[in-house]
Amino acid sequence: MVIAVLAALVAALASSLVAVVEGGRLTMAFKTGAGAFAVALTLVLGVMASLGVVGP
Repeated sequence: MVIAVLAALVAALASSLVAVVEGGRLTMAFKTGAGAFAVALTLVLGVMASLGVVGP
């Protein structure tokens, strides 16, 4: 579970930095990072669940 959260945080940080470098405002970078975090966490948890790493 910790690995999934860390991977999602890295994806969110990377997308936020890209948004700032491209000339975006900080609020837009935050929204981009939050969206990327939600998507990345869902995908990573889905992959980990299908591999049997997490789950019941």
